[in-house]
Amino acid sequence: MTHTPRKHASRLSLALFAAFGTAALAVPVVGATVGGIDGAVFTLTNNIGGNEVVVFDRFADGSLGAQRRYSTRGTGTGGGLGNQGALALSDSGRWLLAVNPGSNSVSVFLSVGNYLYRTDTEASGGNTPVSVTIEDDVVYVLNAGSDNVQGFRLSIYGTLAPIAGSRRSLSGTGTGAAQVEFNRDGDLLAVTEKATNRVLTFAVDGDGLLGQARIQDSPSPTPFGFAFGRRDQLLVSEAVGGAAGASTLSSYRLNGDANVEVVSAAVPSGQSAACWVVATRDGRFAYVSNTASGNLSTYGVGNGAATLATAIAATTGAGSGPTDMALDRNSRFLYVLNNTTIGAFRVGADGALTWVEDQPLLGVPAFATGLVAR
Repeated sequence: MTHTPRKHASRLSLALFAAFGTAALAVPVVGATVGGIDGAVFTLTNNIGGNEVVVFDRFADGSLGAQRRYSTRGTGTGGGLGNQGALALSDSGRWLLAVNPGSNSVSVFLSVGNYLYRTDTEASGGNTPVSVTIEDDVVYVLNAGSDNVQGFRLSIYGTLAPIAGSRRSLSGTGTGAAQVEFNRDGDLLAVTEKATNRVLTFAVDGDGLLGQARIQDSPSPTPFGFAFGRRDQLLVSEAVGGAAGASTLSSYRLNGDANVEVVSAAVPSGQSAACWVVATRDGRFAYVSNTASGNLSTYGVGNGAATLATAIAATTGAGSGPTDMALDRNSRFLYVLNNTTIGAFRVGADGALTWVEDQPLLGVPAFATGLVAR
């Protein structure tokens, strides 16, 4: 199918000038290093008393600076969500979206440098939003408590408006939905369902509307997090109910019109509770965090297939409970959300990981969720 681009860069610049003055136009170009700061890493507190985005400056050597916090004007749940993608960053790096699972809403922030300005908080279109994704000016939110996805249009002023007719139900009720995300071309949307052991895919048209769900049974139980590779690949972790040493990862090929085909079925890592997945920008490697094992695994990815490269590529420590992960925009550094720290690792040309530091999460609870980097 043909995907219609939805870019609005020139209107966005005018809107930023109108909304924030000349300071808004002084945003560093993505990729520029200013005073040693090369980017940022973001996570979400998920506090029941008030949800906040936590921002860390990211330096050129991969280390992180002191944290800053920004209220979402929503609330979290104060507990684990069983999700991936609680935060989403636009390709430009200017817009950050955050779910508020306790207040059934989603918030939008404008990123000016590494500082955030909240521009909107809107009802998510269902209960317990746990994951959000953005492609150009189209946003979709996964409401795990309502077993649906809801689409929104992001305006040039950073406000959200529901897209009429965009809400779609998942495969049933009590699906245990974990993640929603666009593929790299933006013409497909995927959702994982942990409780039903299914992966759903939807075709996306040029107006941001979804076709009917295509349902794929998972080769292994508890499909959880996923990432899209560079060559029409979908890479899905399978936690197998948290069974010791039983975790796997499957790869799928996207065949057009939202159809997917299993290429590598349930490739084992020998680790426990594999839940979160990220893929490098060049599509060569995928990393999986093994929450119960306290480590990370590396898979090689090529021509649709996935093979285990290193079962224990890095350790995050006993009791660290690694969950969400994020790669910086050039896939030079990998960041891992642990119970009390964000771990930073350098990514080698061969995919190998080298520890950089563990940045303390001061005052951030262990049930924090979501991690994105730029």
